[in-house]
Amino acid sequence: MENRKITVASSPHVKSDLRVNRIMLDVIIALVPVTAAGIYFNGIEGLFLVLVTIIGAMATEVLFKKALHKKHSLYDLSAIVTGLILGLILPVSTPLWVAAISSVFAIALVKEIFGGLGQNFMNPAVAAKIFAVVSYGNLVVNNGFEETAFIDRFLGTAGGNLGEASILAILVGGLYLALKGIIRVRVPFTIILVALAFSQFVLGDITILGANSSIYLIAFFMANDYASSSITNGGKWIYAILVAVAAASFIGVAENIEGAYYAILIGNVFAPFIDTFFKGKVDTKKEATA
Repeated sequence: MENRKITVASSPHVKSDLRVNRIMLDVIIALVPVTAAGIYFNGIEGLFLVLVTIIGAMATEVLFKKALHKKHSLYDLSAIVTGLILGLILPVSTPLWVAAISSVFAIALVKEIFGGLGQNFMNPAVAAKIFAVVSYGNLVVNNGFEETAFIDRFLGTAGGNLGEASILAILVGGLYLALKGIIRVRVPFTIILVALAFSQFVLGDITILGANSSIYLIAFFMANDYASSSITNGGKWIYAILVAVAAASFIGVAENIEGAYYAILIGNVFAPFIDTFFKGKVDTKKEATA
């Protein structure tokens, strides 16, 4: 009988010619216009915020690995991506010490404690965002954009969470990821189209969600997290619809300004269940992750 070596490894089992650090670098590049717009419209405080969340995420990963007597994995750039996204989904007024604690939560309690990159069942940045809102609600206040014209919301204006300053900047970053082949457009486009349809036919005004930057931000930069989203071809459609409807309901019906981020966590929780209906039909394309 022929002897064959079989490699046994933990999930996710994804085939790709792309190295993780190359994917993460592209995500960072895609987030440059989003970050630049946030800092430009909200001031230098935005720069301090993302620096604290990035440094906090990197330091936590190093210390956590050291405590386990393992080599750090900063070279894969995932800690930087997590820290950057976390900073972008926090209000600019968030105290820096709260941002730092949230970074520790994201890396230590959501990512590393479950085994590191690819093992987390929730998006680390989003989970840390909700942790900050729930734990320090009176300090992490999203004041929104008040009565801002759609064109201003599209091009850019101050208000909301740091990364929500400009819809155009988010679309530019998302287009970059799509053109580079880092993400497939079906998930973000499904989320956006379903949200727009909900806004028009349920809420009676397409601009309610159409002018909401968080919908676009989660669609391109959080919903495609391969570790915590659906991994089957059919499951991705159901997952995207679930996230879109949940986000639209939270924002448009419950008037929860942070509803899009709660929707991502709901999608994360139900993703494995959704995939059970499409067993064996796995999408082998590795996508962007926070």
